[in-house]
Amino acid sequence: MKKYKLLMDPVYEEFILVERGAPVEKVLRSSLLQRLRYVRQLGPCYLIYPGAEHTRFQHSLGVYWLVEKTFNYLKMNGYSFTEEVELPVKLAALTHDLGHSPFSHALEGFILPESHEELTQKALDFVADETELEKELIEEVKKILRKEHSQPFTYQLVSSQLDCDRLDYLRRDAFYTGVSFGRIDTNRILVSARIENGELVWSSKGFNALESYVMSRYQMYWTVYFHKVNLSAQVLLQKIVKRMRELLLNGEELPIDESLKKCLKENCLEEFFKLTDGHLICSIYALQNHKDRVISDLSRRFVRRELFRTVEVKPADLLELKERVEKAGFTPDYYFEVVEPSKVAYSYYSPKGAEVIKVKVGEEIEELSNVAPTDAIKALSREVSKTYAVVPSEVLQ
Repeated sequence: MKKYKLLMDPVYEEFILVERGAPVEKVLRSSLLQRLRYVRQLGPCYLIYPGAEHTRFQHSLGVYWLVEKTFNYLKMNGYSFTEEVELPVKLAALTHDLGHSPFSHALEGFILPESHEELTQKALDFVADETELEKELIEEVKKILRKEHSQPFTYQLVSSQLDCDRLDYLRRDAFYTGVSFGRIDTNRILVSARIENGELVWSSKGFNALESYVMSRYQMYWTVYFHKVNLSAQVLLQKIVKRMRELLLNGEELPIDESLKKCLKENCLEEFFKLTDGHLICSIYALQNHKDRVISDLSRRFVRRELFRTVEVKPADLLELKERVEKAGFTPDYYFEVVEPSKVAYSYYSPKGAEVIKVKVGEEIEELSNVAPTDAIKALSREVSKTYAVVPSEVLQ
């Protein structure tokens, strides 16, 4: 008789079931997965939404659970899968965020010069050694995360424009920030999953839930992920890490965590997988009284929540604003940044390209917005062109 670990998830108000002794539990218990307990899902967004303290660990569990549910729904609809296909997809769901930096997307590429996807591939090698799972299994997981599996639905369940990753973070982020936009009908969407020629498509019966998903994604994008204060907090963190690295490479001694030091000086991969938000926070606190005026000022601003201001500007006005920063006595390298929506990690739905949401209507497969009776989805999918400058508030007074 199988025994299960029960993990209560307040977002779905149910237990997530993990079979004891099975590969999923072995990965769950690994040090790299456990590290995600100490990495916030939304980085510094808790400075705007105090409830946004949830972690990448909770999210990873949620994505695993939604993949598990999707397989169960697909089986109810007559599909069958071998363990050799199903298990790697579940493990890919559980491990897809292993490569995240402290503060998640806010510092992606700043501590080590690689994306979290690239670092996840390397993290899985550490997981393989620690758990002693078969190398072939881990290679299948890596292949799914690289979108190289022969059956596209395996990676589309984890990474596409409508996947279990997005479904979980929209609903989870809405739950913990307290906004209402991301409270989508997850089960209605998942039960609509179908597979056609190896690809993931959705039944038109779930159209209303699919439309709601697109709307929620758009609203969460502007209300939470691209909140102006969130942008300013992210930029401030990035400038702190940038200054840390510069000082260390110039031979300065900094009162910061040793693992962080090795990452910034030597790009040490093994030490990176020990880093958490806590290591960064402790280091920033310790730097508030450092003799270097830039690092001490930036650190104090973050600790005291005296953040930079994010203002929408015309591209033609950026040079003038940068000059104002210099005239105010600030070094633009550390007190000026330009941010554009198209370059952030999160995005709203695009009805173009290879990863569109496909809906089965009768015997035909259509892109989601073409099935809609109105132009609402197309309207929400139009690219919004905005340019933001992030500068000290003193410059704008």
